Amino acid sequence: MNAIEDRVPPIPKPPAPPAASSVTERTYETILRWIENREIGAGSVLDERRISEALEVSRTPLRNVLSRLQGEGYLVRLANGTMVVRDIGAGEVLELLLVRRLLEPEAAAMAAGRIPAAALQAARDHVDDPAADHNDTNTWLKGDEVHDLIAKHCGNRSLALMIGEARRRIRLSHIERVPGRTSHAREEHLAIIDALGAGDGKAAREAMFRHLENIREGFLAAFGRGAL
Repeated sequence: MNAIEDRVPPIPKPPAPPAASSVTERTYETILRWIENREIGAGSVLDERRISEALEVSRTPLRNVLSRLQGEGYLVRLANGTMVVRDIGAGEVLELLLVRRLLEPEAAAMAAGRIPAAALQAARDHVDDPAADHNDTNTWLKGDEVHDLIAKHCGNRSLALMIGEARRRIRLSHIERVPGRTSHAREEHLAIIDALGAGDGKAAREAMFRHLENIREGFLAAFGRGAL
């Protein structure tokens, strides 16, 4: 088996797609989900034949999707024409965290008082569940719920899209979680939830800024200032 074949991962089982979606859009959403969830990791080769068979889609819409994902920065094409999942290094993660630090505190301030109490309580229960396994991965996933609520309820679609794009790109990296930040992240997310529930935009802005700044400083401590 050659080096390229060694990097071809097993094709995940695709979810049952909504009937209303077009074939191309369903294919795009499925492959993007695989990439974001690391079911197909950075550096993995995307085998057109295997993906085409797994998703029951012809090569033409599949190639359109792969070209779109390449244009959006999720894939790169090697000199031999092979398409692989792009890896995001520490320097780019830090740049994206800075983008989030500039945008997301304002989104949090705008979302304060807008999020349904039941949704905030559900997020709090997930973040603060004493019976849960509070490892780095679970804490990251539960924190995502808080960030998703803010994007959904900030009232500015363009702002939400820009933040969402930065978050998606960070997920492409294998180093987006800073080791040892589990308990700190939990406390920071709870502070954000408290401010959102109180309708205190200023406190929500400050809590989100502190959270993102702490993540960024954790990265700098872990990977060094030379990563910038």
